[in-house]
Amino acid sequence: MIKCQTMSANACGCDAAAAPPTCRDVSGLARCLGDYARLLGERTLELDAASCPGLPFQEQLASLADMMSAALFAARIGDDGELSCVYASEKIADAIGPLPKDVGRVAELLFARCHPDDQAAMRACLTASARTLDPCSTEIRILHPGKGERQLEIKAVPQRQPDGTVLWIGMMRDLTETRKITRELDETNARLLSVLRTIPDMVWLKDKSGMYKMCNHAFERRSCKTEAEIIGRSDFDLYEPELAASFVQKDREATEAGKVCINEEWVTYPETGEERLIETRKVPILDSVGAAIGVLGLARDVTERKRIEEMLAKREQEFRTLVEHSSDPILRYGPDLRCRYANPAAGALLRNQADGLLGLRPSQLLVRENGEIFERFLSDVLTTGGEQEFEAVWKDDAGNRFCHLVKLTPEFSTEGKVTSVLAVGRDISELHTSRQKIRQIAYYDQLTRLPNRALFNERLRRMISDAAISGQMAGVMVIDLDRFKAVNDTMGHPAGDALLHEVAQRLSSCVRAVDTVARLGGDEFAVLVPDIRCRDDLEQIAERILRKCDKRFVVQGKEVFVSCSVGIAMSPDHGTEPDELVQYADTALYSAKGNGRNAFRFYTKELTAHARERLMLELDLRHAVRRGEMCLHYQPKVCLKNGRRSGAEALLRWNHPRLGMISPDRFMAVAEDTGLIVDIGAWVLREACFAAAEWNGPDRPVQKVAVNLSVRQFQTRGLLALAESVLEETRCRAEWIELEITESLLLEEHEHVLETLTALRKMGFTIAIDDFGTGYSALSYLTRFPIDVLKIDRSFVSRMTSDGRSMNLLKAILSLAHSLDLEVVAEGVETSEQAAILRNFHCRLAQGYLFSRPVSKDALETLPGSFPLAK
Repeated sequence: MIKCQTMSANACGCDAAAAPPTCRDVSGLARCLGDYARLLGERTLELDAASCPGLPFQEQLASLADMMSAALFAARIGDDGELSCVYASEKIADAIGPLPKDVGRVAELLFARCHPDDQAAMRACLTASARTLDPCSTEIRILHPGKGERQLEIKAVPQRQPDGTVLWIGMMRDLTETRKITRELDETNARLLSVLRTIPDMVWLKDKSGMYKMCNHAFERRSCKTEAEIIGRSDFDLYEPELAASFVQKDREATEAGKVCINEEWVTYPETGEERLIETRKVPILDSVGAAIGVLGLARDVTERKRIEEMLAKREQEFRTLVEHSSDPILRYGPDLRCRYANPAAGALLRNQADGLLGLRPSQLLVRENGEIFERFLSDVLTTGGEQEFEAVWKDDAGNRFCHLVKLTPEFSTEGKVTSVLAVGRDISELHTSRQKIRQIAYYDQLTRLPNRALFNERLRRMISDAAISGQMAGVMVIDLDRFKAVNDTMGHPAGDALLHEVAQRLSSCVRAVDTVARLGGDEFAVLVPDIRCRDDLEQIAERILRKCDKRFVVQGKEVFVSCSVGIAMSPDHGTEPDELVQYADTALYSAKGNGRNAFRFYTKELTAHARERLMLELDLRHAVRRGEMCLHYQPKVCLKNGRRSGAEALLRWNHPRLGMISPDRFMAVAEDTGLIVDIGAWVLREACFAAAEWNGPDRPVQKVAVNLSVRQFQTRGLLALAESVLEETRCRAEWIELEITESLLLEEHEHVLETLTALRKMGFTIAIDDFGTGYSALSYLTRFPIDVLKIDRSFVSRMTSDGRSMNLLKAILSLAHSLDLEVVAEGVETSEQAAILRNFHCRLAQGYLFSRPVSKDALETLPGSFPLAK
């Protein structure tokens, strides 16, 4: 877990050739700290040799510490090798817990609270830095008295003092929340990718050379090809030359335009012969300097929508052509807005006879609102001489609702003056109803009657525009229900729908009349909050929402309890682009969900920065195997009876060209989420088999090599074929390989997993459960599945000498394993005392730092064949 490195002097900006600065050399101190501050992101820190002349050393450090967000310390190592603290800023207490009054004991306290697994490495890092006078950088785990286990980053600059001692000036920063947010963003990206693959519209991604890099299931269905047949190929590989050329041309147009390009074209599908209108949107993908690196495409069948639009246009044209020859109501109004003429249709509609309308103003005939609108339009036509048209919605005496389209046409005298206005009305009640229904379908959620995503986006753009004009702030909230899936799974979708309807009503009651509550889909809602004065306005609304949703719901006569999480972004503080604000609010939402749910969070720039870092890691990982950056380290397994080495576990490492050696805990989640673990896992198995074939042979004791398998490797359903081909290629025997799986695998897809494990066992592989006892255990699987080995997690081993319950649990696991005739391997053995206890409990095999850290293949071969064991 601990990561240490010493850096060259130039890394901190010091002149390697110059004499090291003394503790009184403020200029050298300022230069070193300034460069380290920039490495840590302390952009606002500016140090000057003249900023604190003549001050004592501790006061110089205190003045510098006040300008930094990280904790500052100074420590000295004497000739006796003992480390003591010279200075510690107040922020160090936040990182490691309460400090002693004697500042000199801070270093001792730091080692005392350091995780046992990290203490030796931290001392080694300091020792190397003291020897070479190179700056050092390390990450350690601290057992904070109040906050539990925390991840700290420590950077320090060593300086040789005149008396021969070494003085470090350094900074300390808590990285715990940073690591947690990174994991949450990984989960978010996985969910987004899952949604993209299942949406009904066709989605695909090409690189700048025109090769397909991604496509969803809808694209596969429409193209009648599988993803494997599409990815890595161009349009010319998939379609007829003429059609492929048109696709490439449209890609080029989108790239050259640098913006979304939308096209509509009729396409005949060869499998059905059906002709459909397809709307295609192509978005150029740009790099950080604005150069196009690919094209994202989305295609949607808009045949029905186009037909509806054409139908409405046709009906409108028919109206304009036939209205003068129809029995529609026609009236003429003079400059005094009084009726001069009405045809029988108008009389029948309004007063049962045309003569009854003469001399009356529209406000005397129609309800107040329609009458005022009518007169306003008449006055405008009389003044401007231009035509006007409006719709009048009204009810008759029976309560029937009608809508008439009223067209106002000016009539001119020979002098060109408007003398009267001709009003022609047509009953468009059916059309009005259709448009209302279409608008309801297009812009409102049918379940909750709230605005849907389309109307939400439209109002969001308008809100941002209005805010820019008025100089006001606006807010976007994205809300997601916690534990909603459990309601659907246990009570059914009708109950889930009823719950969503009730949630919609509660959300609407929490906001102002000018705010917009929308349902974006599923159990995700959003709120637009325009014209806010400050951040507190959003906090108050968010708190009301949390309180409302935290109260009990009654669904189908049963009590249901759910809560919600809220992510908030503000304009213009966080951005002024609609999609950007929604994305930021969504990022803040998942931060709230990851921090315990039933809470709200505001967006911060750090969330986006971590997302970008994760994306860059994913891009590099896609090429790591091909570039030869992956390597295997091996940790020996030792027999506790005689100390002999009985094999080793293969552990993956990534020698990143920029970041150096990276352990799996930093990149394995990315590999799992993206599916790259399948190719990486195949490489690991192949390399491990090559090593096993080299270490085993005639007249040699068996040295088993343990290899970890991912759940994803089982899901691809090609694991058996891979194992057979690797054994044949490497000339390795299956009995030399131990395949390690996790407990979670045994709790999913039982039949397929059972079949695969049984087949691997028949081939001769040994099957082991890694980290036994740390996951969701169902002990019955030890009898249902072909398990040979249990690997006891290091957490049990590390606590067994200090925790009686852990000791008893360890005994129980060993007893259970022996009764089932299972081999047991204890992980994380670091002391002779632990090894002795395990040996007394009849645990045969162990691995851990007591024997060796994970080392390269060449280094493993130089280790002794047996290790001394304490009596």
